[in-house]
Amino acid sequence: MKPLFVAIGLALSLLAGCSGGDRSFEQTPSYAPDQPTNTKLARAVRSLGDPGDGRSGVRLIGNGEEAFASRLALAAAAEKTIDAQYYLLHNDLTGQIFAWSLLEAADRGVRVRLLLDDMDTEGYDAATAALDAHENIEIRLFNPFWRDQSLLTAGLTDFKRINRRMHNKSMTADNAITIVGGRNIGDEYFLAKREMNYSDLDVLAAGPVVDEVSKNFDDYWNSKFAVPASAVVGEPEGFTLTEARERLKAIMGDARETEYATVVRKAAEENFTQSTLSLNWVPARMYSDPPSKAAGEDNDEEILASQLARYFAGATSKVEIISAYFVPRKRGTAWLQELEAQGVEVSVVTNSLASNDVKPVYAHYAKDRRALLEGGIELYELRPDADREQRRGVNWGQSQSGLHTKAFTIDGRYLFVGSFNWDPRSVNINTEMGILIDSAEFTASASKALREVLEAETFAVRLEEDDRISWTQTDPDGTRRIYYYEPTGSPWDHFVAKFYRILPIGSQL
Repeated sequence: MKPLFVAIGLALSLLAGCSGGDRSFEQTPSYAPDQPTNTKLARAVRSLGDPGDGRSGVRLIGNGEEAFASRLALAAAAEKTIDAQYYLLHNDLTGQIFAWSLLEAADRGVRVRLLLDDMDTEGYDAATAALDAHENIEIRLFNPFWRDQSLLTAGLTDFKRINRRMHNKSMTADNAITIVGGRNIGDEYFLAKREMNYSDLDVLAAGPVVDEVSKNFDDYWNSKFAVPASAVVGEPEGFTLTEARERLKAIMGDARETEYATVVRKAAEENFTQSTLSLNWVPARMYSDPPSKAAGEDNDEEILASQLARYFAGATSKVEIISAYFVPRKRGTAWLQELEAQGVEVSVVTNSLASNDVKPVYAHYAKDRRALLEGGIELYELRPDADREQRRGVNWGQSQSGLHTKAFTIDGRYLFVGSFNWDPRSVNINTEMGILIDSAEFTASASKALREVLEAETFAVRLEEDDRISWTQTDPDGTRRIYYYEPTGSPWDHFVAKFYRILPIGSQL
């Protein structure tokens, strides 16, 4: 999700001048344990067939309830350390359950390091301070909004800094198993929200790639941008650790009796126990922006977009891109057109007007839609009613769908899953991360799954012979409906999108 702050910041950037200045704080470095740890999770990895030849064990997690179950399973199994890094941790049901799982682990003696971007934390500062007071929990806030300033003041005086956010998403237990992908922590990412749920993708991984994720976490954790929570929110006042524990305990008591909890427990039993978890052992690498990207200054450290560009430069046959927020702009459009001209088939899956939760993003994608189609790129836009017929989750049947996945394949060999969107914000402004898998067999399986959902869940966007753009919807019975106008969104949505389209804000999206 792109926050409202981005829209506010676009206006404030026109007025921003001076900097808010640096603030001092004490920070004690800490690091992940070396591999392999002598823990239950490390022993489980060995029993899952680790060949010990440099390959990593991977598994894709597409279903939201399975994704939530996997995180709770890691927290429950951890014996030494939990390192969690997220852009958003919502103060909702799944966010509170996640916090409870970390607290329970800390009570068992597990060292918990929680690194959060400060975009969404101010609403629960008291709980942050209380949990941070636990002897085994340390919380740090990345590039924080100082609480003695309003958002308006920060935007006017310190916009260059606070505009840069940590969009990374990972959770690692005992440096043995990690989960990396597109999901934040919140109801809409785990099929727990009735109004809208996201289609998303994670990689659960074991083996050498986990150590890469842990070392990357350490780089962020020990960077000058990761500020101890106590320096931002202060010490606990009026809400103690004991009170936080009691509140979370009560929430858990109620949550355990819900239908959603039953489905999550079933997902854990079917997928993440010693007898049900299986992994594919393949070459895999973690790629990430350096934390120094948050400074907004040129240095010798290579950003993620440049690291990934080398793989695209070698593409010879096919590129498949799934990007929730797709804003190629002229340069990106020309680059994709060049791939097509070189004989590489390029397809892109992104959100439609109604399934996109950030209308400025849709508006500036739509500006380049015709040029993309003219260049031969295949476009697919998610239908907002996607998957309602299949009713994949407890709440999915009634909710609107939204695409949140960030993934791509190259030549049927490489598969990348992570937090990286194809937009200027991911390329130039925020920090991102992901795992690149090098396996023709594994990637072919993922591509096959993608093709199966395209017809059922998207509009195929095409350029007709008469130069009109069409949207084709295929119903479950095979009936095809062709629209010659954007078929989703209310009249107000269309008006707002047209307004955003004329604003010079593309570089911030």
